[in-house]
Amino acid sequence: MRKVLFLSVMLGLSFNSFAKSVKYSAPHFDKQEYWLPEVNEDAIIKRIKTSEKKRKPANSMMVDESMMSSELKSIEKRIHAIKTSEEYSTLFAELNEKYDTYPKDVQFYIAQVLPMKAFRGIFYRVRPLFERNSKFIHSNALTFVKSLSAKANIYLPYEHVDAAYQFVSSPYYTSKDSLVGTFSSEQEVQTFVAKEIIPLIRLSAQRLEKLDLTEPVVWDQRILYGKDTFQDGINRFKLIGELEKNIALSAVYGTLSQLSTVMAYNLSNTLKMYKDVGVLFGFDGFGLFNTIDGVSAEKVSRVIRKSEYQQTGTLLEGGKEWMMFAYQASQKSVKRMNLAWEQSSTERKEEGLYMANTGFFNVSREKVNENINIINRVVFSSGVETLRSAVTGEMIQLNYSELYKNPPMDLKAFLPTRFEKESKVSRKVSSGVGMGQTLTYRNYSEGTATSYNLQTFKSYVPSIKTQDDVYRSIRVLSHIQGNWLTLR
Repeated sequence: MRKVLFLSVMLGLSFNSFAKSVKYSAPHFDKQEYWLPEVNEDAIIKRIKTSEKKRKPANSMMVDESMMSSELKSIEKRIHAIKTSEEYSTLFAELNEKYDTYPKDVQFYIAQVLPMKAFRGIFYRVRPLFERNSKFIHSNALTFVKSLSAKANIYLPYEHVDAAYQFVSSPYYTSKDSLVGTFSSEQEVQTFVAKEIIPLIRLSAQRLEKLDLTEPVVWDQRILYGKDTFQDGINRFKLIGELEKNIALSAVYGTLSQLSTVMAYNLSNTLKMYKDVGVLFGFDGFGLFNTIDGVSAEKVSRVIRKSEYQQTGTLLEGGKEWMMFAYQASQKSVKRMNLAWEQSSTERKEEGLYMANTGFFNVSREKVNENINIINRVVFSSGVETLRSAVTGEMIQLNYSELYKNPPMDLKAFLPTRFEKESKVSRKVSSGVGMGQTLTYRNYSEGTATSYNLQTFKSYVPSIKTQDDVYRSIRVLSHIQGNWLTLR
């Protein structure tokens, strides 16, 4: 799952970096294909209560290789023998096809790794989009990919891991004579995500929802680290139960929410826009007539508001459906987080045997509880919620649901509209003995934002009445425990 989330984040970065000035609609949203199924909440709670009683193995000697199914042992040996990306492709196809015939430990494994199937050759496929645009972003992306390879060589120097890296980085043939294509536009990428990545992640969610782990299954860490590791057996085996499943589901739904938001907006020309902004910082050159004058909000806003970026960041036709899907997935992510947190509150024996040791969660339980309560109040509210800063006592109103139900038509509307214009400031400086003079020096606030289009903010933060309220809202959100709302 960590690899899936990492690649999802990487794709999210790539989406924000593709450029081609064309008008297009969001990938078609089909409720039958994408909408998340309803689940029986009462049945889930009952299952959790049952699992709490069973999350207590008598002693650590109970967790060993004998608890693994023969099918998982066989798959583990097969993974360790893999030497090529083609072998991974064959394995993924087989695991998906035979999913219903496998025992629960294999099913949990498949649900975690199957989304990787869509990322075959992804580094190769997105490469041209980076190469022909911003050198700075291209360099950073290439550095990141090389760093990933170096870390794999250091920490996981095994043939099956090297083959996994080949799987996501190298080109491949889709048939005997057809090499996989590269992406030439942001629309192609969004269609790829909608048709290939999101359905696989959604399938993982569906399968995890149906998986009953009240009787925990065993995970062998050798699957990742190799057949000759964990020779003394310490920490080799970990139990996976309902709590671990709920943590995984929360992450899966959270990823679906983030990707669906990306589907809703026009990403054309974004990489070119980043290149233009990068020139201000000197990343892609300072430009022929540029002087070193610092980069202000005014300069950045001026670039983003260029006519060539008029469509960039606008809500696509069909975007509202994707935003509602993102909203539903966001709520499901929080629900699963709640269930996992509720399970973690109970004292259990032998917690060190489980993948998620609830003992670590109890260190700051009071603070986490406060944060979770705020998240629940905001995310599940259908209207306006009041939030208070524990630092300053200031309060704001936030309508989280409105961001999804009536999303902004153009994200550029949140940019500042006016800026500090004075380049110099003067003040009288005293020497302390009656002497002094008026000094004039640089105004370092030149170019900072002084005004916004308040009407744009009011739908989502109704308490904003004046320009100062914009900054007050940012302050309050940054003081919320864990800064979760600010990050969202």
